[in-house]
Formats: sequence, C-alpha cells, structure tokens
Amino acid sequence: MSRIREQISLAILVVVYLLASVRYFPGRAMQSIVETMIHMLSVAPINLGATLVIVAVLQRLVKERLPFARSLRLFLVLAICLEFILGLAHFFEMNGAV
Repeated sequence: MSRIREQISLAILVVVYLLASVRYFPGRAMQSIVETMIHMLSVAPINLGATLVIVAVLQRLVKERLPFARSLRLFLVLAICLEFILGLAHFFEMNGAV
C-alpha cells in the first residue's frame, strides 16, 4: 500500500512540475508550447546540478546511498520551487511590471 502511495505522490509532483513550467502567451498557443519547451530544457540542468550537489552532501552525511526515488523527489521539489519563482518573473514581465 505504501508503494502505491509513493507512486501517486511522485506522479502528483511530476504533474505540478509540468504545470509550473508552462509559459503561457495569451492567444498564441504555438509560442506557448515552444517557449515552455525551451524554458524546460534551459532550466533543467540548473535543477539537476543543484540536486546532485544536495544528494552528494546528504550521502556524505548519512554515509549511505540515497534511493533513486528520493533523489527524483528532491529534484522535483527543487524544480517546483525554482519554477514558481521563474513563473512569477515571467508573469510580471508579461504585465509590464519589470
């Protein structure tokens, strides 16, 4: 039962990450799709690097290997936090506040 619960929570994190990374341009669907893909491909290495550093530190602290599911979960949480900040910047840029 806990395995199913872990899979569901991981799927929810993936969906939230995908929703947070969408870059929306009103009335221009194709530009929204292209900009979202470009954005995801340009920000993913930053998230991956930060995740690798944190996982390496955690592994040194506990002196055992972190399971892949935990590393993936950490990546998604970091990515959602970063996407939230970048999404706010995109929103304010679209509305002329920046």
